[in-house]
Amino acid sequence: MAYRPDDGLAACLAAAAGVADRVHLFQQERGRDVGGDARVDRAVTATGAVLLADPANIGLAAAQNRLVDQALAQGADWLLFLDQDSVPRPGLRAAYAGALAAAPPGTGLLAARNVEPDGGPDSPWVVSPDGRRCAVVRRLDDPLLPDLLLAPASGSLVSARAARACGPLRDDFFIDWVDVEYALRLRRAGFRLVAVRDALVDHRLGAVTHVQAGGRAVAVTHHAARRRWFQARNALWTWRLHRRAVPALTGWTLRILASTAVKIAVMEQGRLPKLAAFAGGLWQGLTRRPHP
Repeated sequence: MAYRPDDGLAACLAAAAGVADRVHLFQQERGRDVGGDARVDRAVTATGAVLLADPANIGLAAAQNRLVDQALAQGADWLLFLDQDSVPRPGLRAAYAGALAAAPPGTGLLAARNVEPDGGPDSPWVVSPDGRRCAVVRRLDDPLLPDLLLAPASGSLVSARAARACGPLRDDFFIDWVDVEYALRLRRAGFRLVAVRDALVDHRLGAVTHVQAGGRAVAVTHHAARRRWFQARNALWTWRLHRRAVPALTGWTLRILASTAVKIAVMEQGRLPKLAAFAGGLWQGLTRRPHP
């Protein structure tokens, strides 16, 4: 999915073409950014990708749904999700092929390790075999880590069977927590989520910085106020949709919301409008019920 892409889009598409049988790209706001359109056209021509587009910004979830529909219509068995800031490393296809051969029955999603090109720490994994308690795993020692509570969409390989069974991603979430809610639906439908140690995706996190706190590096994303609103509302909507079926979600959601508020208040610039937007998202998440 491309939204106001930079020069990194070409590398992402080229790498994707090296690991996937077919590449589909969705461009938001097509026709509103001549430079961006030309950049997309060059990357598409160079890689043979299939371009879908919309003149509006319809949101991450809606764009991914169109891509999923296109891939399923063409008979894809597995779907590789990639953001425009994610570049698969060489060996991703082989790593996933090996993982599929060894994965437990019922696996519906294989998750790649999203690593930062500048050598930042890996994102932690949250596992929950029974859905009642969860634990954080900061390092993958074994080739596979089953029973993930959730997984990042970018770099994930989702089976067509799971995609059809669980339905589309939630358009009303627009951007944040889309992958979290989708992963929880996969779990509730009986599919297993498995992290793959040797599946690597370089993920550039924009303006992220790392601050040392408590003896480890803490990622600070510096997202705009509007993103903070979506993060807060969608976190609570996800919790309301799945808390009864997945009790472990309650403690994890509270931890994420609290740590996000602290990071904004202590480590980011423009904290007052961001905190106001975050509070507004919390209020919306509590007072407005998401549709089933």
